[in-house]
Amino acid sequence: MKRLVGARTTAAVVAIAAGAAAALAIFGVFGARGAAPRTGPLSVHAGLKKPPGAFVRRDGLFTENGGRKQLGAPVSGAMMGPLSPVALRSSDGKLLVYNTWQELRAVDGDQSFSKQGIADGEALGTPSLRVHDDAGKDFLLARGAYSAAWRQDGAIGFVKGIDRDYQAGRTYLGQVLVRAAVHGRDVAWTGEPAHYVVYAWAGDRLLFYRIGLGEKTQLLVADGPGRIRPLADGSAIAVSPDATRVAVLSQDASNVRVLDVATGSELSWLDVTTATPPLGWVGYSGSWVGDHVVASASAGLAVFHVESRSLALEQVLSLDRTQFPVGVQEPRFVDDAGNEIAASADVPPTNGNGGVSFLLDCDRIVRTCERGEPAPAKDWLRPVKDTVATDEGGR
Repeated sequence: MKRLVGARTTAAVVAIAAGAAAALAIFGVFGARGAAPRTGPLSVHAGLKKPPGAFVRRDGLFTENGGRKQLGAPVSGAMMGPLSPVALRSSDGKLLVYNTWQELRAVDGDQSFSKQGIADGEALGTPSLRVHDDAGKDFLLARGAYSAAWRQDGAIGFVKGIDRDYQAGRTYLGQVLVRAAVHGRDVAWTGEPAHYVVYAWAGDRLLFYRIGLGEKTQLLVADGPGRIRPLADGSAIAVSPDATRVAVLSQDASNVRVLDVATGSELSWLDVTTATPPLGWVGYSGSWVGDHVVASASAGLAVFHVESRSLALEQVLSLDRTQFPVGVQEPRFVDDAGNEIAASADVPPTNGNGGVSFLLDCDRIVRTCERGEPAPAKDWLRPVKDTVATDEGGR
């Protein structure tokens, strides 16, 4: 499974943002329509009329009802790929924070920097975070910043670079900062500059990544400013609805564990390569609602059933790889019953044609998906992620 972060890969993702595509059992109870979800292929059809929630594309915020709001800058996930949402709504629904990228130097991902005349240390672009409110006001949160997460009380955590611009051949070092409100004072929660990506809040604890050599990801948890501890090597799939647990993925993407966020103790474990049916790998940045977790997987989508001390692969939904050669990204449950799944899918460029992205809305009971219209990959078509109150279930 490809990862989308790291010094060299971030530069490649910059190029992707300029025109290429990124990548990267039986149900215990009956579903809402009286049928149990079963493993099998997904049938995908064009014609998605109503998207399963708000989404962003280029410089527009689109609502599920067909409305469009103008954003202050084009969206971009160039700095973190699927490790963190491109756009995220606050728990009260009034604020949207989104990632942007100001290109300072065009980059061709198919050529080396030297062949393009790009010197080591040359500024390629500037990431920024912006906020759009429900009244239509759009303003800069922080320049030289990326990857944000809302806390339930409106506080926001994000990464701010030591240097504002991303530079060729250099690791983008930064600090994890937290503001009590969008116009509040920045408080550093980390002490040592590193390549960080903010993932999500788990109650009052902030989960974030430290990216190392070879794009190795380490999931860290901050209990407060300067109180940092390692949680797991690998990536997060999803935080539980009550914010006490997190499903994590091993570095080689073959094992899933459920950890207690407060103590780091392992509650359950599953090797997906020996599960039924076996999977080659599972992806990060999924969704958890009730006692179910959904994640991207080598076959397409994997749905897990989670209990207090057990974890089981409940359903595998396979996608036609000729249609979706790199699968889907950031799947999420749309409904509280965990039967409807939304995701984005990227198709890399082929035969001189630029890469494109789609939105998918899938029913895991009948194993069908509706596919939206294609958008150029450079538009960063992505669903808006909601920050949902912990007592309402996670989405």
